[in-house]
Amino acid sequence: MPDIHQLDGGTAPVNLGGGYTLRAPGLKGSARVLGTRAPGSRGPEQATEDFDRAFADAGIEEVTAIELAVSSSPFPRAAAPLRGPDGAYAFELRVPDLGPDYGQVVLAIDEQGAMHWHFAVDDERKLQPSISRSAGGGRTFLIPREVATPPAAASTASPGARGLVSFVGRKLLKVLIYPVTDTLLGPLTDFAVGRWEAHRRPPGVRHFIPGNDAVLTPTDWQALAGGPALLFVHGTFSTARSAFGGIPEATLGTLAARYGGRLFAFEHPTLSQHPRDNARWFFSQMPAGVALEVDIVCHSRGGLLSRCLAGCAADYGIDPARFRVRRLVLAGVPNQGTLLANPEHMVSFLDRMTTALNVFPDNGVTDVMEGLLTIVKVAGHAGLTGLEGLASMCPGNEFLDELDRATLSDCTLFGLGGDFEPARAGLGAAFCSAADSLIDRVFDDAPNDLVVPAAGMRNWNGALHIADERFLDFPASRGVMHTSYFSQPETSVSLLKWLQ
Repeated sequence: MPDIHQLDGGTAPVNLGGGYTLRAPGLKGSARVLGTRAPGSRGPEQATEDFDRAFADAGIEEVTAIELAVSSSPFPRAAAPLRGPDGAYAFELRVPDLGPDYGQVVLAIDEQGAMHWHFAVDDERKLQPSISRSAGGGRTFLIPREVATPPAAASTASPGARGLVSFVGRKLLKVLIYPVTDTLLGPLTDFAVGRWEAHRRPPGVRHFIPGNDAVLTPTDWQALAGGPALLFVHGTFSTARSAFGGIPEATLGTLAARYGGRLFAFEHPTLSQHPRDNARWFFSQMPAGVALEVDIVCHSRGGLLSRCLAGCAADYGIDPARFRVRRLVLAGVPNQGTLLANPEHMVSFLDRMTTALNVFPDNGVTDVMEGLLTIVKVAGHAGLTGLEGLASMCPGNEFLDELDRATLSDCTLFGLGGDFEPARAGLGAAFCSAADSLIDRVFDDAPNDLVVPAAGMRNWNGALHIADERFLDFPASRGVMHTSYFSQPETSVSLLKWLQ
């Protein structure tokens, strides 16, 4: 039987055994230590095989899990409250330090199923990478004390809805470890992200029609020049199949017929390489003498890259007449940047993406999770001082200014965007209301799709660039988030209307 320990709301540490202690002032209830999962077994969160496979592929192992059944209580009068790195009220989990060969992180799943990553902190509540060992032989994690309202009963969930995990109603703390020297990537530093992308996300230009994603040959490039072509450009952590996998096969089939089969996708590193580097590589692949006339559908950071391709070809030694963009469909693009790309908000970015994947897990979730977990490992061990691919999305950076100066006079712009608020029932509410609340604090309550502020999806350089009649704006009541634009029926209708 798992060990159960009572929490009385006081400040005294509760010994959970095995070197684990919990200090939870202001929380009353119980803590149940579940221990290590047996190989092949399922924990209380009932994680899917995709979820477990992503962690196994990343070399991340669960060493224990702690289930909390708690409610808020008055904070002890004579003690100062615990606060996390963001200043919010917190409780403290202390775990054994397993030595210099392992990094440790905690993945917390709150009462509504929202996922939050936690990294060790020092005595001043500053993030403490594994390379900075603590003197006391343990690692300290501060986890928000907020008790989220449990979701509505499962009977209110949307038919067929599911997530990567189905744990709701209580808090779950998963203590995870990973080797700090990866067999493939070597030591976990910022450079490891680039090594991972070189191995797992190498650049490539591929077909993008049902049943064919082969890399383009010189003959294929020539065929693309035979008429208007349609290019797909994905966003951060993603691949073309995961980013646009929500587009129904019937919609893709209709588009393929319209474009004479000339549908292709640009796969590119998004974390360690700048969009300028992506664009330079893309143009280097175009065979001499090939001139393309294209429409582009892009998502998130891929929109910045697409604007670079459309307006800056001359900067890379390409005659703009050889690559003419007629129509550009921008979905959830951070044209004014996103605060989540700032290093101080990196943990919030990881939380939002993990939670979003949990709600919409069907489209290449293992691929996307693999990239996300690489960032988690590097951040937990060595910290992240900045990655060029993400830095390109920081508000006010010179790359965004450069794009604003580029000319897109012959290109018609379309867009998809909206404001995300959790749906009132089903998985949208069960898994995201807490995540949405936290991200709204980052954006100071400005409308956003969990990742990108709505204000920058069609406005930049002080002007509105996509008119209402060319913009599909999902209202907050729809519960459409950053990763789910292409699975909406209205999106297919709009794509078929715009891309003719």
